[in-house]
Amino acid sequence: MNKTKLLLTVCAFLLVFNAFSVRPVLKFKDHKFKIVQFTDLHWVNDAKYNNGNDSTLMLMRKVIETEKPDLVVFTGDVVVSSGAKEAWKKVLQPFRDLHVPFAVAFGNHDTETDITKQKALEILQKNPYNLTYNADKKLSGVGNCSLPIKATNGNANKWVIYLFDSHAYSQDTTMVKGYDWIKNDQIQWYRNQSAKYSAENNAPLPSLAFFHIPTPEFEYVRNQKTTLGNTSEGVCSPYLNSGLFTAFVEMKDVLGVFVGHDHNDDFVGVAANICLGYGRKTGYNSAYKEILERGARVFELYENDKKFDTYIRTLSGKYFEYTFNRP
Repeated sequence: MNKTKLLLTVCAFLLVFNAFSVRPVLKFKDHKFKIVQFTDLHWVNDAKYNNGNDSTLMLMRKVIETEKPDLVVFTGDVVVSSGAKEAWKKVLQPFRDLHVPFAVAFGNHDTETDITKQKALEILQKNPYNLTYNADKKLSGVGNCSLPIKATNGNANKWVIYLFDSHAYSQDTTMVKGYDWIKNDQIQWYRNQSAKYSAENNAPLPSLAFFHIPTPEFEYVRNQKTTLGNTSEGVCSPYLNSGLFTAFVEMKDVLGVFVGHDHNDDFVGVAANICLGYGRKTGYNSAYKEILERGARVFELYENDKKFDTYIRTLSGKYFEYTFNRP
């Protein structure tokens, strides 16, 4: 190979490397930003579940093509079986094909595969459209991170998306049984991030938080008369309240908190001037008796307002349109 060909080969390699190593930048377009939330795919890497898996992929592609989101957020229980390495690649293929950035908050069943969550994160990070990362490797869990959204002109940060690992099951069942909880170090990390963004903005920066297992406050919202959507399933939260919601209230930046986990809930309501809601179950493979048409939750953020619109999108239509506007 002569020197000219060698130089061209090296340049081509560097271009490809840079294209795949630089994360997408989230930015408002004409002062709006759209997010799609997929949750609870319950992808099982087994031929018996191929129909459900194929239907899930079809639905995801259809929602993305219809809504044209700027970001997709998965709120857990994505791949729940052995063969997880290959399964994750199949789940993420639509994002390569459709060129859409995504991020993942892991769920309790994502721990029940033949790879660790850290290994799953490494698979995500090989996809050029992935935004999930470990903000601090010392934090409890995997994939705790913040994703700022820049102004239409690309300058200042205007909103922030927070992702938390809500873990799986209590690690000390002699003391507490049931689901695990978001830990104090994660909450303190959020407080520090929130304070940093607020200082840069000279005011709390509007934010949304996503994770898998709901906090106990969701049961309060489920029982309010003003709550909109399906509320047929009791909230399966940790027994302990570790104080994450209190941190959101005190830092005054998080406008909405959205989760998955309970497959027959997709409601949205308000507690302490914060919007709490569920996504719509996306995966066609059932974990128990499930009553809802599969779909996704959609959000439209406003660049210069503490306001967002949200609704459920399914193959048959658009449901439960809701606007949250903090005074």
